[in-house]
Amino acid sequence: MRTNHRIPSNGRRRRVMKSWVTWVLVAAALSGFAVDAAAGGLDRVGTAGAQELRIPVGAAGIATGGSTVALGSGLSNIFYNPASLASTDESEALVSYSSYIADTKVNYVAVASHLGSQGEFAFHAKVYSLGDITVTTEAAPEGTGQILSPSYAVVGMTYGRRMTDRVLLGFTGSYVAEKVADMKASGFAVDLGVQYDTGWRGLRFGFAMKNVGPTMHFDGPNLEERVALPGDDPAAQPHVVRLQTAEFELPSYLQIGVAYDLAISENRHVGLYGTFQGNNFSTDEYRIGADVPVGEWLNLRAGFQGQLALDSDARMQDYAYSYSYGAGFNFKLGDRPFKFDWAGSHTGDYFDDLQQISLGISF
Repeated sequence: MRTNHRIPSNGRRRRVMKSWVTWVLVAAALSGFAVDAAAGGLDRVGTAGAQELRIPVGAAGIATGGSTVALGSGLSNIFYNPASLASTDESEALVSYSSYIADTKVNYVAVASHLGSQGEFAFHAKVYSLGDITVTTEAAPEGTGQILSPSYAVVGMTYGRRMTDRVLLGFTGSYVAEKVADMKASGFAVDLGVQYDTGWRGLRFGFAMKNVGPTMHFDGPNLEERVALPGDDPAAQPHVVRLQTAEFELPSYLQIGVAYDLAISENRHVGLYGTFQGNNFSTDEYRIGADVPVGEWLNLRAGFQGQLALDSDARMQDYAYSYSYGAGFNFKLGDRPFKFDWAGSHTGDYFDDLQQISLGISF
């Protein structure tokens, strides 16, 4: 039940002002590190690697179009903003399964522990599976008999803490590992996030900087070759040289979001969300979403994401995403609260709708 909002006392005014100042300073500091993330454009599409970092997890956020940067809903929302972890004082666990583009699969697991006044700590892992790939060559177009099973994994840790009653901060460090045949690449990515609750009718703001880290490159034994250099004695042994693969950047971007609780009755509020996403390797995007409670145990969700560029020359002509949808079910088994969420994302004429289901428990 929502309480009446009263005019704050002088002491409370100072605390509110301090929260606002903290929010502004933190957001400005993070923005300073993320200047390049707002410089996206069509000229950089396809130049970043480690795209598994961008695969969303958390069906509730996916159903609302990825617009929940300002929503503090605990473990289920840390992909969009690590500061969300600090919004709860309970330990949680979450598992999810996704069907992804071109019949690929994504599995995700996360566990969070409440550390009392020290905040929340979470461990999570995401595995992107492409399935088995038959190796073909010009001499064996039907297959050589060799099967490749590429693997892409992201293992991370998130820490979130409530700095004041208004300001939440979060940090995620992720280890990225990729393997294709005998070639491997690894790297490290950092996410930073902040959320600010104004205390006025559920109005909240969020900021997240995603996938900041050093470049990556592939390495492996197949890069060694024996070559004869021009001018060498034909009878001499060939030189062993090692090829150097090109480095690639991480798919960094920044998000600025807002959330608002629209009262439709005394005890029921519709969550409305909006997010701007400044991409470093594609055009910028907007994301909007809504979460509508239906009774005490069911939530219906919908969202939309699109390109911000109005000029057709600055838009991706093969942009796949548009609307999303889903539902959430809240129930208990004994004293344990459970959440079952489902989400679907439309991908136009290219692929079937992507589907994700997730199950969360608080303990």
